[in-house]
Formats: sequence, structure tokens, C-alpha cells
Amino acid sequence: MSFLTVVLISFGLIFTAELGDKTQLMVFTLALRYGGRPVLAGAFLAFALLSGSAALIGKGLGELISPAVMTTISSWVFILFGLYMLFLRGEEGEAKQIKPSTRAGIIAAFTLIAVSEMGDKTQIATLLLSVKYQSFASVFIGSLAALSLASFLGVLVAGRFHKFIPVKYITPLSGLLFILLGVGALIFA
Repeated sequence: MSFLTVVLISFGLIFTAELGDKTQLMVFTLALRYGGRPVLAGAFLAFALLSGSAALIGKGLGELISPAVMTTISSWVFILFGLYMLFLRGEEGEAKQIKPSTRAGIIAAFTLIAVSEMGDKTQIATLLLSVKYQSFASVFIGSLAALSLASFLGVLVAGRFHKFIPVKYITPLSGLLFILLGVGALIFA
């Protein structure tokens, strides 16, 4: 199979799997808080690390940590991050709004996405595609492009919502969304 064919197959499968996934919702929520650029940068770095490792290592990475354990860990990370955001909101006060730094947005996006995507269906799909086609570069490029595009769409939607949601509600709304994502993942895992 040609390089481009494998890229397109990888892109199509991963993009379809990622639409409406918890990671896309997380990107949406983070973009409301930190803005689109830092979240896309952090997401891209996390996806590059995870897609690259899945495509390179193949089957071995999926055997290191079970998907159930990674789901539980990422669920609790979501819940704790949501609680932190709610607690942070209480400290900021109603009148004072502090714009989060670009660095904080990149770090938050990278960390949360790296933890939540490890062992996720898209990483496993990338791993299996790499095993099937034996082509690191084409699977990596297709997977990274698909995950990046899905994240970009999440940021675009967040940009639209940001115009309608008052600034003082963004942090508590983000915190609640993270808690709901974490609890939902624990319940439906």
C-alpha cells in the first residue's frame, strides 16, 4: 500500500473516532479558559508524543498499562483539575479576573491530554494501524493530522461560545465540565 493511502486511512479512522470524544471536549473547555493557541500547542505536543510512541512501539505500549487503569487515572485527573478550577475561581473573586498565561495553557493542555489519551481508543487504533501497515511515518502523520484537526475544531467552537459566555463564568463552567467528564468516564468505563 502506498504511503499516502496509509496516511489517508489513518487520518480517516482516527478523525472519525476523535469527533465528540472526551479529548475534543477537553480541548473545548481548555480553550474557553486559556485561549485557542496555547491549547492547540499543548494538544499538538501531547498528540505528537502519544501518536509517535504508539506508532513507533506498536503493540508493546498497549501491554504496559491496561486501558482500564489509564481510564481510571485520567478520570481522577479530570475531577481533580475541575475541583482545582472551582477552588481557583473562589480565590480569584468576582471583581478580579486574571488572564491565565500562555505557558499555563500549554502545560495544562499537554498534561491533561497526555494522561487522558494514553491507552485511549485513538492511541490503540494508531498502534494497531502501525502494526498492520508497518509504516511509522504514514500512520504517525495521519494520526497526528486527524487529532490536530479535531482539536482545532474544538477550539473554533470554544471561540464561538466565548462570545456568549460572560468571562466570570468561564472558570467555574470549565471546572464543572471537567468534573462531569471525569465522573462520566468513571461511570461508563
